[in-house]
Amino acid sequence: MSDKQPAISVGEGLAIVANLGVVLGLIFVWMELRQNQTQLKADVELSLASSYQEVMGRMSENTHLTEVVRLAYTDPGSLTAIQYTQLMAVHAEWMAIVYATWELRQSEAISEESWLLHSGSYLHFLRTEWIHDFWRGMHHEGQYPEEFMQNLESRFIEPETFPASEDKQ
Repeated sequence: MSDKQPAISVGEGLAIVANLGVVLGLIFVWMELRQNQTQLKADVELSLASSYQEVMGRMSENTHLTEVVRLAYTDPGSLTAIQYTQLMAVHAEWMAIVYATWELRQSEAISEESWLLHSGSYLHFLRTEWIHDFWRGMHHEGQYPEEFMQNLESRFIEPETFPASEDKQ
């Protein structure tokens, strides 16, 4: 009879099994995190869409406010002080939503395509020459970060696309 020792002792075998269990556990945790991240992104997208529906719903229900926004495009000089204040409140809300969406993009909670879609949904309402001047004022006052304002300037606020600029010609 030969005295052969097993290739792996019982203690070593248990250690290998334990380490394999740890590795499999880490893989499971990683898969759960990815699934949670995917769900979180879907929840963010749904929240953005719901907020847009809510804002547009308020606009359609409040015909006075809808008229104020229309006047901002067609005849901004005819806005009364009260109408101008109402319009600034609406635009401040929209800018806050656009900024929140930009922050989500910066943190990679939403994709570039989603940022363009959601922010563009609001920004097309804000493309008038005088709103452009208002935004520039906010930019100079430091209300929003420089990078954010430059992003808007470069992507969405090109003066040649303003309806007011076209109407003057």
